[in-house]
Amino acid sequence: MASYIQEVTKNTARDVLQLITQTSENLKMMEVSEHFDPIQELGTGSYGKVLLAKHRDSGQLVAVKLLNKEKVPMDNFMVEYGLSVNLSGHPNIIMTHEVVFHTSKDYVFVQEAAMAGTLFSLIKPNVGLNEDTVKRCIPQIASALEYMHSKGVVHRDIKLDNILLMDFECNTIKVADFGLARLQGTEAPSMSWFIPYTAPELCTRKQGDQLLLHPSIDIWSFGVLIYAALSGSFPWKEAEGCDPIYRGFAWWQARKDLTLAPEKWKKFSLEARQMFWDLLALNASERCSAMDILKYLHVPWKAEILSENQTRRTVIQMAYRGNDAHSGATTSASSCLLPDEKTSLAIGAEVEIA
Repeated sequence: MASYIQEVTKNTARDVLQLITQTSENLKMMEVSEHFDPIQELGTGSYGKVLLAKHRDSGQLVAVKLLNKEKVPMDNFMVEYGLSVNLSGHPNIIMTHEVVFHTSKDYVFVQEAAMAGTLFSLIKPNVGLNEDTVKRCIPQIASALEYMHSKGVVHRDIKLDNILLMDFECNTIKVADFGLARLQGTEAPSMSWFIPYTAPELCTRKQGDQLLLHPSIDIWSFGVLIYAALSGSFPWKEAEGCDPIYRGFAWWQARKDLTLAPEKWKKFSLEARQMFWDLLALNASERCSAMDILKYLHVPWKAEILSENQTRRTVIQMAYRGNDAHSGATTSASSCLLPDEKTSLAIGAEVEIA
């Protein structure tokens, strides 16, 4: 399997490098307004912005992504563009047109427009989405992840903001933003900040430690995304030992008893708790694959109020299912970075999605 992944990754690297080389040699300088009529700004960030625009010749609505030259090196821009084009064949990955150029200030490429916004935009803080809607989204995200992982690509930025909606009912959603994506097996770049989606092995990485990128990093983020979509809050602020909420989760997983869940995890059914253990295994090698989550679609994810005896019977029944659910528990623990003053007040506190 390892040799197969290496070969696939080499093929992806070759294809992307070939596209980058051809693009770099023919990169034209022009203004966005020469071919597109900007309509409105869809989003903005530290490195650039995305505009909704109409292509003058075809009348087609597109998303025009502009990345500031002073903040984004040309090599990074080309890698994002090359990987985006390479992955565009999947129905749940945003399509990137082979239209790329630069202006006096920005590097620019063009993608299909997602008119219904992002999955984040649908989330009501501390409420989340209804379970049916989440279950409509999850297989599509899983399929996109499985596809990119099969090509040796690690996204590194799976979050609600990067899941684009093609319709408001979430019948079709697409993974976007490959600005941080890199090939599996390359060394993970060091980061000066972490977000709730960041895997513990990244949060606890020390200066000089080598960490090779692996799909399990995306799987962790996927698990956090599902929690946030269902609850409207994050499970913790950072997946590191000084965050008491995360510490409570790590203690629970190490105990390997689904019924000993910290308070905020009791909102989920026992089957859903097992699902989260599979996705959020502290040991990266024990995390499931993206498509493994499909086996949990037929069970309820939000908990019903059960008596203690009913809960025990359910646990016993799950124990006799054999391979229907596997434990992602581990006894490994993460080290401490910075404590959070607000979340240190109570293990069960919510980290709200604002």
